[in-house]
Amino acid sequence: MNGSPERLAELLASYRRTHYGVALPGGVSATLRIGTPTPRPVATWIGVDGFAVYLTACNPHSEPLPAAENEARLAELRQRLRAGGARWLEGSGAIPGAPWCETSLLATGLPLARLDALARDFRQNACVHVRAGAPSRLRLYRPDWRGRLEPADDLEWGDD
Repeated sequence: MNGSPERLAELLASYRRTHYGVALPGGVSATLRIGTPTPRPVATWIGVDGFAVYLTACNPHSEPLPAAENEARLAELRQRLRAGGARWLEGSGAIPGAPWCETSLLATGLPLARLDALARDFRQNACVHVRAGAPSRLRLYRPDWRGRLEPADDLEWGDD
């Protein structure tokens, strides 16, 4: 990823505009957004776990990969979540009106540090930290971004 300040600002703005869709049991769907409260059906699904992480294995560090490679990476992420005893729901992130769409998972049932490790293992810039009863926040994993971003209520670091 081009690490210019302009590219970083553009990427963060894109994350903030993205609608993070999730397919809940019973055919219910919900949309998560950075800085907005967790929808009630998602909070109910999270339950006693208290939080979930919306993450993907696709397009490491925002570098597009062929569809088959992204699917293989997602299959590995699902397998690792299954092996860890996590629960997850299928979803996709998209910016309304834009052609980009990325398959993602809303996962819970593992410690946050384990979910952070998965995001790092799959070389993700960020994920969405979803907490029942609180606004969703962008959780960042790029140490090269630290010190280049102004603090914001909707941002947090994965190693904090």
